[in-house]
Amino acid sequence: MRHEVAARNIPGAVLLIQQHGRPVLFEVFGVRDIDSQRPMTTDTIFRLYSLSKAVTSAAAMMLVDDGRLSLDEPLSKYIPAFANAKVAVERNDGNGNTVLVYEPLARPITIKDLLRHTSGLTYGFYGDSPVRKIYAASGLFERDFDNALFAERIAKLPLTEQPGTVWDYGHSTDVLGRVVEVVSGQSLFQFEKQRLLDPLGMNETAFYLADDTKRSRVAEPLPADRFRAPVGGTGRSDPAAPLGVRRGRHDRHDR
Repeated sequence: MRHEVAARNIPGAVLLIQQHGRPVLFEVFGVRDIDSQRPMTTDTIFRLYSLSKAVTSAAAMMLVDDGRLSLDEPLSKYIPAFANAKVAVERNDGNGNTVLVYEPLARPITIKDLLRHTSGLTYGFYGDSPVRKIYAASGLFERDFDNALFAERIAKLPLTEQPGTVWDYGHSTDVLGRVVEVVSGQSLFQFEKQRLLDPLGMNETAFYLADDTKRSRVAEPLPADRFRAPVGGTGRSDPAAPLGVRRGRHDRHDR
């Protein structure tokens, strides 16, 4: 860790090693923020980004344990708009041109597909395949929205593969967050806070920083590593901004 800080690969870090539930090493390194030179402390708040997927997936599995959700159930049982999903397949039109053909699902998207990223849902902010370009231009993140609206929007977009055939890191967990809401009758954050975060003592874990007085405790990445919002996105690099899809970072969700 000291080497990584000295080499300016990271601004700082907090290292905790436990054995049998007790800390055997708890040490801080470097600074929270290169610009301000605020020192790293044990109460520093870090952005989790895609680790929110693990929290939301654990929440879904709690509903499975409760007998309220089954891994093999079709997604359309909880979000009916996905019953009409299609897969976009590249075909040659006979004139040397590549066109997209929309094919029906060989089988429905299941809850298990959402958990393991085999739903066919993808991301539009990287890659240049025709389907990814459709996602990028779709306006998924326009204006303010909640998980319900996000699910309705993405259900209108084509899948990039048949469900269950290919692992594709994409919006599966965003949609799973909406399933958690439908089954539990609570917002995603309410359910995760009540069933997972509070019981574990994770009382400062949330989708965004609601208390502005804690902003100085947020660890900032190196300038070259700072997230740049895609076209049409706003506020995602700001920990206090409650914007974006609420799958893990806010009550609505982010990436």
